[in-house]
Amino acid sequence: MKRKVPDVVLERYRLKELPENSARAVEAMLAADPELQARLDALEISDDEIHRQYRNRITLHDKPAPSPRTMLRFAVAAFVVAAASIVLILALPRTLTSPAGDVSTERAKGLVGSRPSLSIYRRTAAGSERLADGDLVHAGDLLRVGYASGGRPFGLILSIDGRGAVTMHLPPAGDRAVALEPGRNILLDAAYELDDAPRIERFYFVTGNDAFAAGPVMQAARRVAGERGGTLPPALSLPAGLDQVTFAIQKEERK
Repeated sequence: MKRKVPDVVLERYRLKELPENSARAVEAMLAADPELQARLDALEISDDEIHRQYRNRITLHDKPAPSPRTMLRFAVAAFVVAAASIVLILALPRTLTSPAGDVSTERAKGLVGSRPSLSIYRRTAAGSERLADGDLVHAGDLLRVGYASGGRPFGLILSIDGRGAVTMHLPPAGDRAVALEPGRNILLDAAYELDDAPRIERFYFVTGNDAFAAGPVMQAARRVAGERGGTLPPALSLPAGLDQVTFAIQKEERK
């Protein structure tokens, strides 16, 4: 039976305010429940939109004052967090409490944050929706790109469209990979409007353990863009020490 996790618990997890055992229980449930992960992503997107709408709000001791919604959440948190934490600890998979060195324990820990990932969101009339790899999109769609660092400290994000144009999304300017923010899903500041380039557009998230130059990565992208033959490869030929994950969307002409 699937346990209901309150939004206030997800919010405290997102802000790294849960006790360690409860946070690990939430991580295990997120890894096993796509609907729960979607709820967490929606909270992050919603908070980001509120922040942009109220960017000039007052500050307290040189720190932004909490938004009205955040204040309401924490007003009710005092009544529910203790009970919710107990429920989450009881829901913790047995593998997470196995003796040190147990193979099942290491496998359970590796479910969350073990690999970098990309996410793409599309703005709709009802808010934002998370796209799946290979989803259909249209010219004029407004997208936001997000990433999870998976523990890698440096990275960059670029895309190649159906005409072979290479666009750098992270960093928006500069010639080196940037320090990645830790967390499950970090949204880039700028939205990205799709043009009418046809066919597949593929995003590449390239990461490394050390700061690296963007030039060789861009050269690899331009090389395959010029040789694409109507398709885009699932991977770039990169210098040693760099890893990559990809995310593709398919353009569909509006009728």
